[in-house]
Amino acid sequence: MASVQKIISASRIFTDTIDVTGVTPGNSAVASLTEVNSNGIPFIGDATMKVYNVVPLNNRFVVRGEVDWEPAISIRITVIFE
Repeated sequence: MASVQKIISASRIFTDTIDVTGVTPGNSAVASLTEVNSNGIPFIGDATMKVYNVVPLNNRFVVRGEVDWEPAISIRITVIFE
């Protein structure tokens, strides 16, 4: 198994792309979301988060999720795949 991570700023429903060379629609993938501080360190904050979809495409993953918080906060998307 392999994994990839990306830190983004998000609020409410979002869609983001993570480029990964060699990924195809045949890959299996799962994703998680976690809040991170200004140094990129994960922590459990008050915001709740959900992953709606993880789609492997050619050389990228598309992740749709929701951060139940206003304003936007920093989160880390992790995709584990094989």
